[in-house]
Amino acid sequence: MATAEATDLPRLEAPRRFYLVMALVLTAIVAFGFSHTVPSDLSTPGFPVFLAIHGVVFFSWMLLFIVQPALAIRGSLALHRRLGWLGAGLAAAMAVLATGAILLALWSGQLPSFYPPGLFVLRGFVGVATFSGLILTAVVLRRQPQWHKRLMLCATIIVIEPGLERGLPVPMMGPSWYYAVDGLILCLAAAGPAVDFLARRRIHPAYLWGVGAILGGQMFVDLMVPSPLAPIVVHLAGGH
Repeated sequence: MATAEATDLPRLEAPRRFYLVMALVLTAIVAFGFSHTVPSDLSTPGFPVFLAIHGVVFFSWMLLFIVQPALAIRGSLALHRRLGWLGAGLAAAMAVLATGAILLALWSGQLPSFYPPGLFVLRGFVGVATFSGLILTAVVLRRQPQWHKRLMLCATIIVIEPGLERGLPVPMMGPSWYYAVDGLILCLAAAGPAVDFLARRRIHPAYLWGVGAILGGQMFVDLMVPSPLAPIVVHLAGGH
């Protein structure tokens, strides 16, 4: 029995370590991407304080996203739960600040050169809505850790998209660059189900909802952008 338990331990622990590894990978992607723009942005005269606050809150989320699985591995679950409420507050602030950043870029006409207004607004709003929905569900299911941690992972994969775009040579990738970005997002999202299957021989249903929400959001944007509704959404958001 002792031998069997010793043999099974690495198999059972693998998923828990996986969340820390994914947190480090996602944070590295964000740090690499924004390293291309943040130094010059902050030195630009008149850089909005609002965007600086947005960046600080976002960076705080990524740091907390590393700390939380590390605490779970150590068994510090009480501290993990207390910090979870800080995370909930950061998530709410991120949703509000991200919406404000989208509108600010649209109103000021400072969209990235490779971003058509319809695509920018729809990707942004759908991303915020999907992130918020997954986070809210994860908070409601916080006493079911198998659901909670998987939904939190899927939600965080969504918000690294701006960092991923900045880290890729998007302007040189042609008009369909966003398919490459969406593909990389889906590859990151697929890592969780793959590890589940390898470690447990089954995929937890939380991934059906989390990865499904990511894919569903991408498909919705793909359908909306070429439709007559896209300019209407931009107009309603205050764009031209």
